[in-house]
Amino acid sequence: MDNRIDRQCMVEIKSTIVTSAGDRDEMVLSTQAQYQVKDGKGYLRYEESEISGMEGSKTLLKHDGDTVHIRRYGTVNSLFVITENKPYETLYRTPYGEFLMQVVGKRVAWSDEGMLQIAIAYTLHMEGNDETSDITIEIRELNH
Repeated sequence: MDNRIDRQCMVEIKSTIVTSAGDRDEMVLSTQAQYQVKDGKGYLRYEESEISGMEGSKTLLKHDGDTVHIRRYGTVNSLFVITENKPYETLYRTPYGEFLMQVVGKRVAWSDEGMLQIAIAYTLHMEGNDETSDITIEIRELNH
């Protein structure tokens, strides 16, 4: 039997990127999202905006045990699979070209105990770039 939860919600997405050179970039986006739990897996879908630099793209997060999949499609196409201490290589497609990236998970936390809260941290290395970036994404449901 499928314990299905399906609801519209408002979420706040905070992203922090710190490069190996110490540069820091923070972004906060509040947007409507679709949240669904199906077959024990959590799904969160929302549209990106100009604030994130990925306007015209949609993002789908899927939580499956200790792994979060981040799939973006539209003007930017990518799939990041984030599991703590595991590397994942992916091809990141943008209007400016394709880039090979490696993602190494540092933290994965997904909770829906009355209110959705997601915390993801990973290190990102892009081919042709000697710098790495530490990225933290925190998502919380607003006014549940």
